[in-house]
Amino acid sequence: MRGATLLGEIGGGVTIMPPVEGGWVREDGELIWESPVLVYTFIRPDQFKQRLKALRTFLHTLGRETNQGEVVLEFDSWFYRINEFDED
Repeated sequence: MRGATLLGEIGGGVTIMPPVEGGWVREDGELIWESPVLVYTFIRPDQFKQRLKALRTFLHTLGRETNQGEVVLEFDSWFYRINEFDED
């Protein structure tokens, strides 16, 4: 898994939570159910700075290649929503 490898490089380890039940509401009001997988790591600041561009590229590629409406990243108690993905 590319994301787990990248986070392992940033934090020296990675944890992948089992799929959970979740849902999001489309613009037309329909609730869409899914089984998201959470991947997280603590960071080492120097490695984070060095890999920040790779992390951004990964998140945009993930969203584009898996046809996501949104990819999210939580960092330092902030929740970042990415819903416009860079071109390949």
